[in-house]
Amino acid sequence: MKSRVLLLFILSVLVLCLNYCDNPIFHKKKTEGLIEFKVEPVDKSHPLAGLAPDKAIVKFKNGKYLVEMTTMGMFKTTFVLDAEKKTMVQTVKFMDIKNACIENQNEINKDVAQYPLIFKETNEKVTIAGYKCYKAIATYGNNPSDSFEVLYTKDLEPKDVNDLGPYKGIKGMLMKYRLKKMELELEFTAEKVSLQQIPDEEFELPSYYKIISQKEMEEFFKSLQ
Repeated sequence: MKSRVLLLFILSVLVLCLNYCDNPIFHKKKTEGLIEFKVEPVDKSHPLAGLAPDKAIVKFKNGKYLVEMTTMGMFKTTFVLDAEKKTMVQTVKFMDIKNACIENQNEINKDVAQYPLIFKETNEKVTIAGYKCYKAIATYGNNPSDSFEVLYTKDLEPKDVNDLGPYKGIKGMLMKYRLKKMELELEFTAEKVSLQQIPDEEFELPSYYKIISQKEMEEFFKSLQ
């Protein structure tokens, strides 16, 4: 009798784990959660390298993807990509400045065209943040002698958000990669993944942000150098 009760208890705990645990062992191809990344500027001598954060929070939900970075608790910038609307919203919050720039697919394509990437898949697999990742080598289209490694997992689903940026063709969640914006290139490396519910409003632009043009946003960053 006691052994039967113990068995039922163990089965109950196992069922709870299968339904609620964040451990990737119990989940496959999730579309909602949060990833903590370590961030480093590729060129530490860049004029804006001092404003580069050392951490980033990435939130993803179905076809939306949010990158949030804060420097010294004062300078906060975010990027929100929406696969359905095919837009990217960049926000900057610094002291009393709250600016936002909204780019459509054509504008995003122009940005990507400045820093085109060519990918070559490898047979290597690496475990990062508890997830099996596939390794690809990215080469700069306008500088073929320079390359870097890209790691991505198929156990999380970005819902084609990669198609909006330079990583089009990578079919998985990026776990180690680089991004270049305003001439500053950053490298992101995943450290922790948490599968959890993300409120829809996290991906919405607050009404207190002032909408400015892409050119104005670029001029703002140049003024910080």
